[in-house]
Amino acid sequence: MAEDRRAGGDVTQPAPQQEPLWRSYQEPDDRGLIDDVCDGLRLITEPGPDDPGQTIALAVVGAEAAEGLAAALEDEWALYTPQQAAVTASALFAQIAAAGAALEKLDGCLDVMAERGEITVPDYDGTEEAKRLCTAQSVLGAAGQAVLGAMDPRDCDEAVDILATTPYTRPLPVSTHETFVQLAGLLGDSAKLIPGCRPPAEAVSAARDYEDGCGCRIELTDRDGIVWDFHRSDGTWYFMPLADVTPSGRPLAGKELSMTETCPHPQHLALLVQQTLAAAV
Repeated sequence: MAEDRRAGGDVTQPAPQQEPLWRSYQEPDDRGLIDDVCDGLRLITEPGPDDPGQTIALAVVGAEAAEGLAAALEDEWALYTPQQAAVTASALFAQIAAAGAALEKLDGCLDVMAERGEITVPDYDGTEEAKRLCTAQSVLGAAGQAVLGAMDPRDCDEAVDILATTPYTRPLPVSTHETFVQLAGLLGDSAKLIPGCRPPAEAVSAARDYEDGCGCRIELTDRDGIVWDFHRSDGTWYFMPLADVTPSGRPLAGKELSMTETCPHPQHLALLVQQTLAAAV
């Protein structure tokens, strides 16, 4: 019988485990934002933490990241597409599973400390301190088990797959040139597209497109009649006034967008442009 199984004619082999979507995700532009954010973290995670300070640092960074993400997702422009939601969900599921496992391991850390004779042994039938420690340990273990028990990996994978394969009906720009064209169209008469592609837009590398764009720019006229030059340089979207002062004599200075993405949703970019111009004078 064992030989028959080894022959493998009718035996279903388990499918190779796929890499989680968040691990295989590649940024669509050349910002390297994920590496920039994670580099400091990886100085600890890749070799592994060497002391309690590094362990606590990982916990604190994880909490800050989770709180920051929850706040970011309150913005209507936090994500543009179901595919972006899929990557985010994949990463969140991984965070939740890791947090559950970490809580269970934290429970075990108390046992290790007790075995070293450095804390009271947690015991519901022991001293008051032992009872309190046992309560804390029980909460840690139960919380970890509850987190892990609430998640079915197959359901999580299915949800991510549904999001990743959901059609997105509005094509986003794939270069700064397309961004300029779509933005100018949305802003209407207040925007004048000044072509300047060098070389042709389709021949611009991702790195150059991120840094300096295609060479096009837009002249924007604000509500006070001031004309601004909107362009991309040094990986940033810039507004430069084509006048030194406002009609009332107030000096003008250049502005930049906090968003650095090369191919944002055109409506989102238009909103940011309008907000920046409104606050500039």
